[in-house]
Amino acid sequence: MKILIDKNIPYIEHFFQDYLNDIEYFTDQDFDISKVAEDSIVITRSTYKTHGKKISNAVKFLCSASTGEDHVDKKALDKMNIPYAFSTGANAVAVREYVFSVAALLLKEKKIDKSSPTLIIGCGNIGKGVFEALKYFNFNVSSFDPFKPSTNSNDTIEGYEFISLHVPFTTPSESEYFTEDLFYSSKFECCVDGATILNTSRGGVVSEKDFLELDDDRHYIRLISDVFENEPKVNEDFLNKNLFATPHIAGHSQFARYQMTKMAYENVMNFLGLTINERNMILDNKIINFDKNAFDNDMKEFGLPISLMLDTYNPKLDDFKHYDFKKIRDNYNKRIGYSQVIIRGCHDISDCNDLKMLGFTVDSS
Repeated sequence: MKILIDKNIPYIEHFFQDYLNDIEYFTDQDFDISKVAEDSIVITRSTYKTHGKKISNAVKFLCSASTGEDHVDKKALDKMNIPYAFSTGANAVAVREYVFSVAALLLKEKKIDKSSPTLIIGCGNIGKGVFEALKYFNFNVSSFDPFKPSTNSNDTIEGYEFISLHVPFTTPSESEYFTEDLFYSSKFECCVDGATILNTSRGGVVSEKDFLELDDDRHYIRLISDVFENEPKVNEDFLNKNLFATPHIAGHSQFARYQMTKMAYENVMNFLGLTINERNMILDNKIINFDKNAFDNDMKEFGLPISLMLDTYNPKLDDFKHYDFKKIRDNYNKRIGYSQVIIRGCHDISDCNDLKMLGFTVDSS
């Protein structure tokens, strides 16, 4: 059986090293799932959408090396009895780290402080992790889930200065508590003037049209977007109105992409009924010596070790032009995850626990 794989999925040859003769690569621009002629396993990314496409009967298993699922027409696959799988949860840590680094940047630029009312919308794996970490550091943070009717109202966002979105994209036909245009004109009006909204969930959760129509002189809202409505075709005007934006890479630390491909490999092996062979970790680590003075100063002023966090990853450095979205996202694999940073020389138990809570690796020896 052939294994057809998107060539922009990293670490394929590392995990599928025993099956290289069975692999054929494709790009999401030129791949036509209706023309698969030979019995095949297809491994895609979230950039390849199957909705509206005729799926060949030769596709025996569809595996997406992604955590998102809305790009796959599961109903069509179910009707054809084609099994499918995702790398569920593989990038949750990376998205949390991205949110932490955004928070560190906003703290550094004095756009928020530790006492700023903060709201996490969406209480799944990612949102819950962000909420628990900020709560641990005694930030003024609350959370709610739009799928819970008791909290599904405009009133819940009033007074919050920092709002982070962590919800799936659902339409009115899919859910009574849908998230399509969750933030639209009236919702923006409920935000305090100068509030910052971070969207790492899905394009379409924030109405780009309504955000563009906001009168900044009357009611100023800061928006930071990692996701967009019509990817990879990003609206230039919407992009430029963001405080800054990144090309859908919030979940793309090296560690997360490694984990996504690892899970895809395991899903394929399970489908084939073959043994999953353990692979040696090939990611590089960054070893640093703990700077106690810098850590203490940051914790006192900001409530988080923002210097360390931004030295590890500064999301503002991934700001981009609209025409570069696809090129950057397809080739993006430069970001070090917090867990890849090994901190030596930290001996205070409380300091070590703080670092571990954020996801850093602490070597206390």
